[in-house]
Amino acid sequence: MTTITSTSGKKLIFRPLNSADVKTIYQWVKIIEKEDTFILLNYHEPNSLKDEQKFLTSTIKDVKAKKQIFIGVFDKHKYVGSCGIEKLGKRQGHVGRFGIVLLKPYRGEGIGFKLASYVIQLAQEKLKLKQITLKCFANNQVGQSLYKKLGFKQCGIHPRSILYQGKYIDEILFYKDL
Repeated sequence: MTTITSTSGKKLIFRPLNSADVKTIYQWVKIIEKEDTFILLNYHEPNSLKDEQKFLTSTIKDVKAKKQIFIGVFDKHKYVGSCGIEKLGKRQGHVGRFGIVLLKPYRGEGIGFKLASYVIQLAQEKLKLKQITLKCFANNQVGQSLYKKLGFKQCGIHPRSILYQGKYIDEILFYKDL
């Protein structure tokens, strides 16, 4: 667990999730679905509380098994986002898949950079990764800027792979060697 201060002075806690977090995570998912942000969750295919319980149980199990780093961001007791890196397997056991998302009021305050840096450091130490990959919506300029600031490099484009707000858009592939 670690505490950070955003550029606007918000005090936030970064910590692993536990089973008691399921209701606050579910409330967060409902907000993110409606927001229709640059992630695959969306209001056209809503997640249920049961889906979130399954996700949380699986995530906690994978974290314990050192297959994943997953850190939640809390503003007091309110869940406001997360960042994770999932270790791939077999011949790609040295590679991790990265993801990050924050509620809109918490974006643009340096939280994402601090959170991602923290999670990348943990993944390097605990998962012994040598490389991290991620996929980004082509129209997510803020995300692309963050990833480049973190040292990720663009390595490809998957054309028209995402249906977002009624339009097919490209997905940009990034990697970072550790």
